[in-house]
Amino acid sequence: MRLNRPGHQVLVLITCSFLIGLGSNLFRNRPLPLLANHLELAEPGDDIVSILADPTIREIDLKMAKDLYTSGKLFVDARAIEYFKQGHIPGSVANDDIDALASAIDSRIGQNLAFIIYCSDDDCGSSEDLAYELQDLGFMNILVFKGGWKDWTGAGLPLETSE
Repeated sequence: MRLNRPGHQVLVLITCSFLIGLGSNLFRNRPLPLLANHLELAEPGDDIVSILADPTIREIDLKMAKDLYTSGKLFVDARAIEYFKQGHIPGSVANDDIDALASAIDSRIGQNLAFIIYCSDDDCGSSEDLAYELQDLGFMNILVFKGGWKDWTGAGLPLETSE
């Protein structure tokens, strides 16, 4: 193959970059997974104390979300701020600026206490994306309520607006 054609040069550069990246990942202390892991589901029968003692991101269902709301845990709304203003779980926080959101969570509960992130419904990936961003910023016990706003309102649970 002749490398005097731009297409061939690009192909060689991309292949070399991929191989260097893959090779360097092999030598990391904690290699990055090649495929994303699915969130572990926290079951209703699980011991909530042991779940919260393990710093990780877990998925919860409506029943567990309701129990955690009743116990006073902080909820974080991953939806855009305009949707938050139209209606949200009472006491929840939201901000489109990740740094401002992280600061608000930290000032309310610190980085080690558990909190719940939700978005529109179980098809919405914003809550999971936000969970990983906040974990990268040092937050530990993050629970993702996959049913989100749709399940919450569908169950007739409390809500408030900011408009």
